[in-house]
Amino acid sequence: MTSLSILAISGNMITGTVPLGVGALGNLTELWLSDNKLDGVLMKEHFSGLLNLEYVDLSDNSLKMDIEPHWVPPFRLKGINLHSCIVGPYFPGWLRWQTGIESLDLGNTNLDGVIPDWFWVTFSRARRLDASENMLRGSLPANLQHISARHIFLGSNKLTGQVPQLLPINISHLNLSSNSFSGSLPSVLKAPLLQTLLLADNQITGTIPSSMCQLIGLNRLDLSGNKLKGDVIRCWKETHNNSSLLSLNSADEFGSSLYSLALNNNDLSGEFPKFLQRCSYLGFLDLSYNRFFGTLPKWLPEKMPRLEILRVRSNIFSGHIPKNLTFLERLHYLDMAYNNISGSIPWSISNLKAMRTNISWYMDLIDFLEERMSVITKGQTREYSIKTYQLLVNIDLSCNSITGYIPEEIHLLIGLTNLNLSNNQLIGKIPDKIGGLKQLESLDLSYNDLSGEIPSGLSALTSLSHLNLSYNNLSGAISSGQQLQVLDNLNYTYIGNPGLCGYPLSKNCSASTTDAEQSADHEDADHISYLYLGMGIGFVVGLWVVFCTMLLRRTWAIAYFQIIDKLYDKVYVLVVITWARLMKKTHDDAA
Repeated sequence: MTSLSILAISGNMITGTVPLGVGALGNLTELWLSDNKLDGVLMKEHFSGLLNLEYVDLSDNSLKMDIEPHWVPPFRLKGINLHSCIVGPYFPGWLRWQTGIESLDLGNTNLDGVIPDWFWVTFSRARRLDASENMLRGSLPANLQHISARHIFLGSNKLTGQVPQLLPINISHLNLSSNSFSGSLPSVLKAPLLQTLLLADNQITGTIPSSMCQLIGLNRLDLSGNKLKGDVIRCWKETHNNSSLLSLNSADEFGSSLYSLALNNNDLSGEFPKFLQRCSYLGFLDLSYNRFFGTLPKWLPEKMPRLEILRVRSNIFSGHIPKNLTFLERLHYLDMAYNNISGSIPWSISNLKAMRTNISWYMDLIDFLEERMSVITKGQTREYSIKTYQLLVNIDLSCNSITGYIPEEIHLLIGLTNLNLSNNQLIGKIPDKIGGLKQLESLDLSYNDLSGEIPSGLSALTSLSHLNLSYNNLSGAISSGQQLQVLDNLNYTYIGNPGLCGYPLSKNCSASTTDAEQSADHEDADHISYLYLGMGIGFVVGLWVVFCTMLLRRTWAIAYFQIIDKLYDKVYVLVVITWARLMKKTHDDAA
């Protein structure tokens, strides 16, 4: 064993502690123990004999490093990965002697404090530096051009100050998200190799600098959750004024390599960004929670054919839903809520190809999106990892001014997991075939003017856990299917529909029927009463008309009584003759 040079037992679910005997493997150059269930404390004795050690990976275990900061290691590492081990709270001082490190991962290691000054000197030649998901404080150096790092990950800490004005010249991935950086973005961004720039969830102010247009190799840009303002179409204007329209989709323009763009939760304004016309690879676009206005462009399917996720909620967009939006074959997440969208829902929405299957077979974005994202579904905001987010099939058109009917063809989108059309002006019935959306988990049609009965097919939606049909004009009995009895917020699901009856409402359907029958009987009785009343009034009026007439005209009275006498004589003679004939016939039959 003393001649062992490589010990690689990663990913084997090994339990227990790391034996001190590992420190006696003097020829060991590589130690790979990641992704196990190792625990215990690692001390300098575990490493003091490893004179030739170059690579160490102890990540994703429950190990704790307890090495005194002034210890000088006998080795010179090229790579060390302690991700998810307990290294802090103090920054490991013994690492300052490892000047040859190319890759350093101290992510989620319980570090708490300021990044020491020697960090940027010791690791100036490192290609990858990761100290994310800690509690690091303080600010970063304004000038980082002297380091060689291609990847810097310092997200999810408590860092303050401004984003460094001068970035490493070879930087390709920079993640400073979820900190407390403030001030404006660097006015000059000289990072020609930059592919990923993540500055989300900070307190950055000002406008997006025009130098951003020079980052033509960007694959992913996330500036969400800041305080940025102003217009974001400068890149388009700058290019448009200095080059021909033929170059809009060329590879040397800003946006031509973008896969993901997140500008949400800022104070940005202006029309739909025109530079997006050259983003033919864009799969994720989030412009929500800003002040963008105007109409949604008709060029979306043509210029961004790979779009999978489109979020423009909580802006001031107006106009109709573009009918050709349904040509986006990969689109499986559409969120246009809280705008001023009008018109009707185009029936062609059923042509969204990625929503017509219950299998998510477009997964291009997973390699580019690592963070968790907020999704509004089931009446609340939930956090989803990107792998789960990719599986969501969503249409949210709530809180607009959409009119007309819910398209019957919507039942063809069998992959839908969330459908929200609430707070609009929709009329007509809920489509009968909506029960064909077997994957549906959340359905919200509240605050519209829908009428008719609730389709019985809703009770067959076994995945449904949230239903809101409140404040419409629905009528009839509520379906008694088992799935509809276990929904959340049942007390609010049907309120505001006076014509509905049955559980969970207090209005009983059978009682409603009896009341209706009794009401009909009352109506019949009223009709008979009115008939008798009319006859009585007619008799009295007729009697008084004849009587008054005879009082005024004596000759009319004499003629009237003569007619009565003649009628009496004729009736009397007719009765006597008829009676005599009847008695004679009876006597003959008896004989």
